[in-house]
Amino acid sequence: LIGPVEVFAAANHEVARPAYRLRLVAREAGPVRTSSGVTVVADEAMAEVTGRVDTLVVVGGEGTYRAIGDPDLVRQIARLADGARRVTSVCSGAFLLAQARLLDGRRVTTHWRVCDLLASTFPEVRVEPDPIFVRDGNVWTSAGVTAGMDLALALVEDDLGRDVALAIARRLVLFLRR
Repeated sequence: LIGPVEVFAAANHEVARPAYRLRLVAREAGPVRTSSGVTVVADEAMAEVTGRVDTLVVVGGEGTYRAIGDPDLVRQIARLADGARRVTSVCSGAFLLAQARLLDGRRVTTHWRVCDLLASTFPEVRVEPDPIFVRDGNVWTSAGVTAGMDLALALVEDDLGRDVALAIARRLVLFLRR
């Protein structure tokens, strides 16, 4: 979550305008404890989000495997993805997209430790274990925590151009492409 947010926030600073309106949404509004122990605050509940979502970023973590068994959460992800210009995942967030049937027939990636599990749990998904991120149409998936930053840089490059993405990579001391 934090890595991609930093990339999008840096993009806003770089272009000196709100190119990205960042909203953290969760099952319920309020504090959410991450698997690293950091607490973030969801701006709103997923069910309260109305209107078109431009880019949906679904993050993973230790709670992902429990979350795929939550039909309401999965329905909300599918609803938010419907009509979104782009749907993305970071790390094991791919499991939630797969459970929502958003990855059927697509090439995807996730963290290398769970690629086999994703492939066996969702055989209709074409899992590629080696790339840092994969783009298949309007669906982008990334391999892990830092790969989420690589993905976010690629999204910024797609939206705002290579020069802006390169300036952000320099600012955050990242490679534009690994």
